[in-house]
This record gives sequence, structure tokens and C-alpha cells, in this order.
Amino acid sequence: MIIDTHTHVVSSDKNQHPLHPDATGWSTQVSNDVEDLIREMDQAGVECATLVQPNGTYGLDNSYQCDSALRYAPRTVSVGILDPAASDAADKLSYWVNERAMKGVRLQSQAEPDDPRCDALWQRAEALGIPISIGGGGQPDKVNRMRAIGGRHPNVLFAPDHFAGWSGADDKAAMTVALEELAALPNAYLRISSTSLGPYAGLNDAEKDMFRRVIEAFTPRRVMWGSNFPSSREGGYIGQVTLGKTALPWLSGEDVDWIMGGSAATLWPMLQAPSQG
Repeated sequence: MIIDTHTHVVSSDKNQHPLHPDATGWSTQVSNDVEDLIREMDQAGVECATLVQPNGTYGLDNSYQCDSALRYAPRTVSVGILDPAASDAADKLSYWVNERAMKGVRLQSQAEPDDPRCDALWQRAEALGIPISIGGGGQPDKVNRMRAIGGRHPNVLFAPDHFAGWSGADDKAAMTVALEELAALPNAYLRISSTSLGPYAGLNDAEKDMFRRVIEAFTPRRVMWGSNFPSSREGGYIGQVTLGKTALPWLSGEDVDWIMGGSAATLWPMLQAPSQG
């Protein structure tokens, strides 16, 4: 079963679902209604998806992701955004999980990942059984800080978004070491998306070796594919799916199966493929 762990839905109805006043970037020009995403998934052979709140699009209002996921559950689940350093972050998480059926939380904050103010949300995530996605990265120190808070909460499954920003990092060697050390935590997973898979072919041999070291440190059983559609949309949705399957030619078929869905099923076992016919 293929599970896309990083899709975004943005309503074309800006009256019912207005963008945040500070929204910028792709979502101010491109919509992706959930109905359109489901059609794209059907055409590409993708059974399930997590609907991830786009950064900045709706601010911290996760309503459209949650409502959309419930509409197509158990094929879809929602992953909303919260600021983990906010004083009410833990209670906000309880609200979105208990009242709006959110199944994961994406952390976006100006605070450092291991800021002590963030611990309350991690504790609540453990109590609720909710996995955590961490935005940001791109610097070894950021990854080390993710490792620090993940180590403090060993019962919470968590994953940096977008290969933790490895592809855009100035010091890929140091990032590789930091991610290898992060992989030593059994509760640490890694999400890999088109932002890393697309540039892979242009890496030199040494960089490709470091990329592979990171995958092997986590093992494919703790690496999850996400399309990042429609933020990443070259070749359309089906092009992103094809990229996920083929970008790393050294993976075995079993490895690809884990990355394209098996690992995600560990975090979201409630996901189910649509019935045929």
C-alpha cells in the first residue's frame, strides 16, 4: 500500500476557507481541493495520504485539513501545525485531536526544537498517541536539538520534514553525521520528499554516498515518502509518485515498499485503502 505522508490541500473557495493574512508562496496562487487530490491519488495508484497543514497558508487553523481528512477517512488523516513553545500548545493539541480527529502534529516555531517550553506538547503527544513532524532543519545544530528533545520523550514517534533540510545544507558532511546520530534514537523517523529526491540526481558521488549513509542509518523501515504536492508539482502528482519510486536506484524493491508506505503505516495504522468496486 502506498501512503503519501506529505500532501497539502488548499481550498479554492477563499470565502469559506480564507488564507491567513500573512500567507505567501505557492498556496496564494495554487489551490488543491481535497476532491482534486483524491482524483490524483486514484490515477497514480496511491491508496492513502496524510493531509499536512501547509506552512503559513491557514496559520494555526487546521480546519480544512481536518475536515478534508475526515471526509475521506480512513483513507486520509490530518496533520496540523502548532507552535510547540506557545503556553497553550498542549491544550490546543488536545482540542485538535479530541474534537477534530487530528492524527499528527507538525511543529513550526521560532523557538529552538529543544526549548524546554516545547516539552509540554511532547508530553501531551505521548498521552494522546500522536506522532510529531518537525519543520525546519538544514543545520547540524538544529538536528542535534531535535535529537535532544526526541531523547527526552522516547515514547513519541517523530520525524523531521523534508530530509531535515539536508539537500539545502551548506555543510552536508556535518548534516550527515548529525542525522546518523539522530537515527540512533529508536523513536526517530525521517520524511523524504521531492525537495530531496528531485536534486538527488545532480549530486556528486561523495554527496550521493552521504545521502545513502543517512538512509542506511535510519533503515528504510524508518524512512517515509511524501510528495509535497502541490508545492512540488513538476510532472504533476503522478510525476511526484514516480520520483518517489525511482529516484534512488540502489534501493531494493522491499526497501521501496517500506519507504513508499510500510514505514508510514507504523505511525498511522488506522489508514486503510479504499474498497474496490
